[in-house]
Amino acid sequence: MNRTIFNVLNGFGAISFIVFAWLQHEDNNAEIYFKPSVIDVWMWMMFYGLVALLFGLAMKGVFPKLLYLLFAFFCAYQVSVTIPGFMANLASGSFSMTNNSMSPVNPQVELTREFFGALIALVAVGFLWWQRGQTRKMLN
Repeated sequence: MNRTIFNVLNGFGAISFIVFAWLQHEDNNAEIYFKPSVIDVWMWMMFYGLVALLFGLAMKGVFPKLLYLLFAFFCAYQVSVTIPGFMANLASGSFSMTNNSMSPVNPQVELTREFFGALIALVAVGFLWWQRGQTRKMLN
């Protein structure tokens, strides 16, 4: 792949994760969520915002190896803590990610959303890590 294609993909990734971060503000809506947490909302906004930042840095040709490794660890951790909710949702016989809000009776819906969000972020960081290697090859 050439640099132009990478920049288009990185721009798309940055914009996508900025939108994901912005969408998290709705998780503070008491009409939708049972006892919403402002801290949880801000943590997810920062989580997605950091991925957007990584895509932005990649557009500038900056690939902070330590930041990738740390964020890949955080993504993997988040996947591991949300996978039980995802599995419960699968086992429920009525798998859903929409039309339901998080509640004490149905927490697996939000945990499934968080599972997929963390998984998408992990794939994005993996793509950036791969791109880092490709960019080094192009420079040599």
